[in-house]
Amino acid sequence: MKALLIAEKPDLMKQIRAVYDKFGHADQITFKTFAGHTMTLVEPHEYNPEWEKWNLSTLPMIPESFRYKPSKDKLKMYKELKDEILSKKYDYVINACDPGREGQHIFFSFYHHTGAKLPVKRLWSTDLTENELKRALNNLRDENEPALINMTLASKYRAYFDWLIGLNATRAVTMIANKKINVGRVMTPVLKLIVDRELELRNFVPKDFWEIESEFGGKYKGLYFDHNNENETRFFDKTKAEKMCNKFGETGTVLAVDQRKETKYAPGLHSLQELSNEANRTYGYTMAETLEIAQVLYEKKKILTYPRTNSQFVTKAIAKDFKKHLKPLLSIPELKKIAIEVMGDTSILDAIVKNKKYVDDSKVTDHFAILPTGEDVDLSKLSTKEQNIFLLVAKRLLSIFLPPLVLNKSIILTESNGHRFKSTGSVLVDLGFMKLYDYKGTDNLLPSVKKGEVFNINETKLIQKKTTPPSRYNDESLGKAMEKPGKFIEDEELSSVFKGEKGLGTPATRGGIVEKLVKVLMIDRKGSGKVKSYFATDFGIEIIESLHGKDITMPELTATWEQKLSQVEEGTYDPKMFYSEMIQYTKIMIEDFKHTKVSVSQQSDKEVIGKCPKCSSDVIEGKSFYLCTKYKDTCDFLIAKEVGGAKVSKTEAKKLLSGKETKEMELKFKSGATRKAKLILSPEFKVVLSGSSTGSSVQGGERKVIGTCPKCSKQVVVTKDYYKCEDYKNPCTFIQKRVFCGAEISEDNMKAILNGKQSKELEFTWSSGKTGIAKLEWKDDKISFVFPSKNK
Repeated sequence: MKALLIAEKPDLMKQIRAVYDKFGHADQITFKTFAGHTMTLVEPHEYNPEWEKWNLSTLPMIPESFRYKPSKDKLKMYKELKDEILSKKYDYVINACDPGREGQHIFFSFYHHTGAKLPVKRLWSTDLTENELKRALNNLRDENEPALINMTLASKYRAYFDWLIGLNATRAVTMIANKKINVGRVMTPVLKLIVDRELELRNFVPKDFWEIESEFGGKYKGLYFDHNNENETRFFDKTKAEKMCNKFGETGTVLAVDQRKETKYAPGLHSLQELSNEANRTYGYTMAETLEIAQVLYEKKKILTYPRTNSQFVTKAIAKDFKKHLKPLLSIPELKKIAIEVMGDTSILDAIVKNKKYVDDSKVTDHFAILPTGEDVDLSKLSTKEQNIFLLVAKRLLSIFLPPLVLNKSIILTESNGHRFKSTGSVLVDLGFMKLYDYKGTDNLLPSVKKGEVFNINETKLIQKKTTPPSRYNDESLGKAMEKPGKFIEDEELSSVFKGEKGLGTPATRGGIVEKLVKVLMIDRKGSGKVKSYFATDFGIEIIESLHGKDITMPELTATWEQKLSQVEEGTYDPKMFYSEMIQYTKIMIEDFKHTKVSVSQQSDKEVIGKCPKCSSDVIEGKSFYLCTKYKDTCDFLIAKEVGGAKVSKTEAKKLLSGKETKEMELKFKSGATRKAKLILSPEFKVVLSGSSTGSSVQGGERKVIGTCPKCSKQVVVTKDYYKCEDYKNPCTFIQKRVFCGAEISEDNMKAILNGKQSKELEFTWSSGKTGIAKLEWKDDKISFVFPSKNK
């Protein structure tokens, strides 16, 4: 039989084909590939011409049936794949997209659009190692499996629902507010989390409070607590605290002594969210950054298993092969010794297989926790960030085989005239799994005392403190809030949806959602340390305040529909009913919006495309320019969207901002001349030609060449403020200001210097304020002063 295999990405296709070429297969397989998402849901006006203009009266937009189309940049690929799949050369097709809901969506949005009727089989691999791909190729799943059919349906309806909510709500709110406002099923509730925290912080007023501490017999100290509430030690009225101090006697009697061992076992294995949390806490990486690094380690390096997982567990089948996953740790000096000990003790390995804290088939759905694949690892061939992420995963796996952290905890309750004090102590007994990490604990040893012992109260004092505000969200705390937002939902049944693996977005999409909020200026990420915090902007706050009480801002919306989508995926909810309810909800939502007043100030909500090279503020996209947000205020930086007749796309503008060249463009000059050239930002922050020896300047008019560069022999050109090598910063460093120490260097003088001669005498003013006459010449690899002879 003959099969056509379609992979999600070219790299994946090459890896699968290499395994096929090496080991063969029962069937003859032809290999083709997508390049990520090939299809997109069609635009509103493609369903109905009346939907092209944004008009409140045309809402809600509800297509009779949803349709897909090839993305503009993937049209050629689409046609080639469609022709191949309809060529009648194949008996079946193999879906080799990423093994998950999104992979199903990428494949079937294309496949159904082609009208193909061939049977489809599924390649489902947990990692991209040779052995796993070989196993997956020889054990293709049938796409008619109920689990895969339901997964495809859930992915399709999620896309439809996001289209309905996102496009309709965005248009409605934008038209009402008379300003473009992005609204989304997940994005807007996340914005509300950050805005609510922002308002808490802005409205927070610190309060003074006092605690009472007494010292007993010079041996230990105790903190007074309310006998009705052991955790309440604070007095917000200093007078009351002082009065309480007068109620104590001269002695205190030990009421109880509690000593116990406290054990803390290694945490669960890494889901993507847990890995993101630890990477942010340890290295300051964002959620999006962690996913990007983990994806490289999975796809290209093949040293991590599939990273887009919700689970912190593995199945028993995987656990029985833990030795394979531990093997790469033998090449890591700091882990080698412990790994050898673990791998050599079968009792430790067997015990973990039975430990439901880490091994539980019922807690694994599509994918198990992130693990090293078992492939050999050479850390020297990884970037610093790749090393950091791999070591986090490696240490977490190794930690589950080690003993727990053990502390001796002791508590002494002391009473004086019926009032009680609490003293707590902690002593490290065994580092356990924490030997893999930098343990931050400190010992606080309490003395050995017995119940009934009496001690003099040597000193009693008031300790003044202040209440502290809640912490700002960072990627770790925001990720946790998005993963388990149940505490923000009052309805117990809906809240329970988020107690499992359902949250706001998925581990793979959360980072992108946060990045979008930053780009559209609804939130800001900043801070001086490695771990940045999130701030709601005034624009973001105005949006949430204007939408107060609307479902679109509440986690309940996502909870309700995530619950139903999960049931569709599980096969316990009728997809047709879900579709009908989705349409009805959209109608109700838009009708509600039509009676809502949305008021936001007309400040910029443009997408941030980079940082200003001149003042480090944000650069945003305007109608005709990419410009600094401080433009016309304290900065004048901008980039025209059209240079020399060529369009400067957002992608090319980002390259310029990062100091890179654009792609080659067809440029037309005022003289009528045209040429192909790349653009780059000059030292004076202007868009200029890069690295060409002939042609014209993009500033208009002919480019003026006045000599040969004394450093690299390329040509020296004239700009408004400089003479510089045409290859300046690429990699030549020759550049000279036209006005130097107060003296203007004419083009004739510069030509003389470039020809190895001296300039004419010029009058210079130095930084000391002194003036003098001197010539200039090229000497010792730089332009130097030549002063007149004193004897002259």
